[in-house]
Amino acid sequence: MKDNKLYTADEAIKVLERTSLTDIDSKIRKAKNAEERKRWNALYDFALQQRQRKIINSKEFIR
Repeated sequence: MKDNKLYTADEAIKVLERTSLTDIDSKIRKAKNAEERKRWNALYDFALQQRQRKIINSKEFIR
């Protein structure tokens, strides 16, 4: 997520899936204000939820 391009929802999700959580975490730490920190925290939480959902929905996950 290096450019300031506007993404559709599907494109944004794909970019988040390819972005490492450590990269998003570093953006949180470098945030200039509380609003920017909240935004990156929301993206971090969403990316984490998507990854957890993929694991739970996989065939190998034991319920």
